[in-house]
Amino acid sequence: MIKRRLFFRTSSVFAVLLTAATFCSHHIYAKPPGEFYDLPKVVAIQDRPYYNDNDITLQLGWLPSDAFNKGFSGGLAYAYYFKDYLAWEVVNANYVINQETSLKNEFENLNIDIESEGFDGVLDFMQWYATTSIIYTPFYNKSLLFNESVVHGNTSLVIGGGLAGFKETGTRAMFTGGIILKFFSSPTTSWKFDFRNNVYFEETLGAVYALSINLGVAFELGDAKKQK
Repeated sequence: MIKRRLFFRTSSVFAVLLTAATFCSHHIYAKPPGEFYDLPKVVAIQDRPYYNDNDITLQLGWLPSDAFNKGFSGGLAYAYYFKDYLAWEVVNANYVINQETSLKNEFENLNIDIESEGFDGVLDFMQWYATTSIIYTPFYNKSLLFNESVVHGNTSLVIGGGLAGFKETGTRAMFTGGIILKFFSSPTTSWKFDFRNNVYFEETLGAVYALSINLGVAFELGDAKKQK
């Protein structure tokens, strides 16, 4: 009888403790693992295979001047890199071959005189332009091409200024800004897609915007990786 009562008392105490632990479990806190041991740190162990270096670029471009004139350009650019992400494009010089649009030819065939609001009434166009700029490269890219091969490259921002020469009305100061997409095909060769908005000023028209789109092949000079 005494043993049976002792068994019931022990069972009752155990049941009370189990119930209390169940309802109070949300008040129990565990220390984070970092207080007991050092958590592993994630680091990049793969080095970049391609680096920016001083480069020279051969390029072809297109300038949609206006509804009556379109320009096709060819040029040369040289960039000096202080750091892999910061460069001075010492010169970017281009010669422009103009092509009149069909709209202009149609007006001329109808003996309709066309005059510009600016440029002293002349439908003028660029024959050349040259700029010097700062190139800042904050993004390094790694892309998958056609789900087959990995292409390395970078995205750069460019801003600068220079001169633009027109056929009839002479030379004007010009400011430029845009973006350059660069894709490496080897450690010493890359392809550049250059999109810039060039701004020059005309007395009557004020600020005039001239878009330029260039495709170029760049050749790295020296050993870029050894310099970093």
